[in-house]
Amino acid sequence: MSGGIPPFSLFSAVSELFVTAGVFLIVWRNWNRRGFSLAIFLAVVLFEAFVNVTYMASRAAQAASGAEPVSTGLKVFFAAHGLLSLIAYLGFVVLGVIAWQEQRHGRFFFREHPRLTWTFVVLWIISVGSGEALFVVRYLL
Repeated sequence: MSGGIPPFSLFSAVSELFVTAGVFLIVWRNWNRRGFSLAIFLAVVLFEAFVNVTYMASRAAQAASGAEPVSTGLKVFFAAHGLLSLIAYLGFVVLGVIAWQEQRHGRFFFREHPRLTWTFVVLWIISVGSGEALFVVRYLL
């Protein structure tokens, strides 16, 4: 791509690292029997929905339109990343709501469901890692 890195792409790549820190903070606090921060949870969920999901949708539309030449392999990687990211995001929303509800009753959902928690964490890491890898491949290599 000529003209450098699009500002929205750079913002999304950087902000995703902050979102990930927020996701991990929610999981870590619950795992360690700390208070569930509904404010942090809502901020992460809403930011992710309004910024990063919007970004991925706009990039998917651009790739599908053929406006920018992208190899078939890269299109498949974009699509796989997008699907995994959507699943990870929705998983965070569902698990976060359950964790918040459970904590209101003195239970710590992430701590009490370690397999589910670690499966989610690994999927989130793969999702973010693949997004950052796409950013590097697309704009830095």
